[in-house]
Amino acid sequence: MNYLKSLYKFRRFAASYFTYNCASCGKTVRGGCICRNCAEKLSPAKSQIKDCAHAYIYSGPAKELMLKYKFGEDYDYCRDTLSLWLLDAYRNFHGEKIDFAVCVPSFNKRKTRLYELSKEFCALADIPFAPSMLKKLRKTEKQHTLSAKERYKNLSGAFSADPYVIGKNILLIDDIFTTGSTVFECSKALYEKGAAKILVLTVLKTEFSD
Repeated sequence: MNYLKSLYKFRRFAASYFTYNCASCGKTVRGGCICRNCAEKLSPAKSQIKDCAHAYIYSGPAKELMLKYKFGEDYDYCRDTLSLWLLDAYRNFHGEKIDFAVCVPSFNKRKTRLYELSKEFCALADIPFAPSMLKKLRKTEKQHTLSAKERYKNLSGAFSADPYVIGKNILLIDDIFTTGSTVFECSKALYEKGAAKILVLTVLKTEFSD
């Protein structure tokens, strides 16, 4: 973990000498993926759901940056910024005991972009990352095409947890919180195997999700 933390910090230091295009407006910016003007337009997110924390509202520059990371070809340089946003949101859990973190898994891919983001965040936050503790059992439809009710039905029973989670306090990481159906089903699988407590951490949150 210390090796990874040092590696990520060195990469950030090296990146500070290069210029990039702002993921939102395209303006040239040094050492990051979002310019100062766009950063000032970010809207902090406050969750009304217990044991959930999010960094920003999924709109404007935050939405554009996330979409570039999730679907863009040149996405790596966005990860450092998103991991810092996760660190900011994680401060809402100050004092909470966490044994390890997992991220929402994919059915057919072990190392997704969410996986890479979660791995970097965990290294910076000094939290053990144990992605193998949560697995997806089957392929499901894309959530963004479904209604809130359909989202829960689509993911029902789609996840399974390792028995090792029994008695553990676990941080569950996802990129965007919309209806909560994904993290609900993941948490359900973890609790069914005996997890003591689940804390949910996402980078962004849609405005209507509470």
